[in-house]
Amino acid sequence: MNHAVAFDPAELRRRLGELHREQPLLDPAAPAMRIGIADAEGELLHVVETSSLSQAVKVFELLGDLGLEPCKGRHRSPDGRRLTRLYSPARD
Repeated sequence: MNHAVAFDPAELRRRLGELHREQPLLDPAAPAMRIGIADAEGELLHVVETSSLSQAVKVFELLGDLGLEPCKGRHRSPDGRRLTRLYSPARD
C-alpha cells in the first residue's frame, strides 16, 4: 500500500523564503523555470519561478531534502503556464 510521507509545510515555507532572499532578479530575456509543489492529493500549493539555473538546482535539492519527489508527466499551473517540474510528497 502506498502512502505519502508527511512533510512540514512551515519548514518548506521558511526554507523557500531563505532561498528567495538569495535569488537573483528574474532575467526577462531568459526563459522562466516554474517549479510546482503539490500536496499528497496533487493539489498545487506553491510555484517557485526563477530564471537562474543555480537557483532552480537549490530548490530541487531543498525539495528532495524535505522528502518531496518529482512527479512524472507534464503539469500546468491553474493559469495554464507549463511547470518545468512538479514535486509532491514521496510515497513509502
